[in-house]
Amino acid sequence: MNYSDLKTRNMASTWLSIFFLILLLTYLGFIEFFKDQRTELSAVDLLKNPIRAEVIHGVDSIRFKNRLGEYRVTTNGDHWSLNYPRVMPAKNQVIENILAALRTIKVTTIHEYEPINLQSFSLDNPIMEIDLYTKLDEKVEIKVGLINPINKTSYISVSDKNYIYQVEILKGKLEKLELSDFIDASIFSMKSDQISELKIYQGKTLLHKLINDDGVWISNKYKTISQDKTIDRIDRLLSMKTHMIIDQQNSELQTFIKNYMDHPLYQVEVHTKDKQTVLYKVSSLIGAITDLKLEKRQYFLMSASDRSYPYVISKEFLKEFLIRYKDLR
Repeated sequence: MNYSDLKTRNMASTWLSIFFLILLLTYLGFIEFFKDQRTELSAVDLLKNPIRAEVIHGVDSIRFKNRLGEYRVTTNGDHWSLNYPRVMPAKNQVIENILAALRTIKVTTIHEYEPINLQSFSLDNPIMEIDLYTKLDEKVEIKVGLINPINKTSYISVSDKNYIYQVEILKGKLEKLELSDFIDASIFSMKSDQISELKIYQGKTLLHKLINDDGVWISNKYKTISQDKTIDRIDRLLSMKTHMIIDQQNSELQTFIKNYMDHPLYQVEVHTKDKQTVLYKVSSLIGAITDLKLEKRQYFLMSASDRSYPYVISKEFLKEFLIRYKDLR
């Protein structure tokens, strides 16, 4: 083998080695790149809201517990109902606020799910517990531990995740919710724009019939009425609030209530645009109920065909059922 052949062979070997080295470095570079990408994606996933959107979207029952009490609510699709500790309509907005707070959780850091951290972040004795039950019979348990007012964060755990999440404080001051926040004190279950027809009777005599004809209100009694004033007057009636809901009745109280509701002073019949009819009965001013601390002739009773229990209402609201022409013109 001459010198020229040896030189050519050495150069080929050198270039081949360089080529393989380049391939190796490229391969290692790709490995590191994709490893970094996977690490970055993993970190992003961990910092996502730990409560899946489909769970919140599919919720049909909630158990909520804080230091002020425990409350359980369910939905029938349109309205939420309180099932515990009382059985009565719940405020839709309060439930929506809870779900909105869970829907917008922002994670800042994560920690190992281990006993020392559970104790340090008060998750072994949580400030709040929120159990979500879905239409697909899925259950997700959320615990909220230590709340740090300085950096405005708190710590949560979620039953299907093996981490403790430090998050921005949940919106809505959920830790301060109490029974009165859950109870819907509204008597009428609809808004004025949902009504197609409203009738008010005194005894059996029709006092008013107001018809909503594609957004235009018409009175059976008056030819010309102001649309704005009519809507305001109806809204005033619909916004009436209860003083008390009588959800526990002994036989004596049942008889007392029945005697008044069998002979109502007023009746309100509401037809809604979705073809529902709700009948409200309004009593005259009632006698005293000592057990409920209700003084004589200071309150009246009202029942609704879509609600289970009668309402006690302060006497100043009784005038709302008398609608005069000056209220509508």
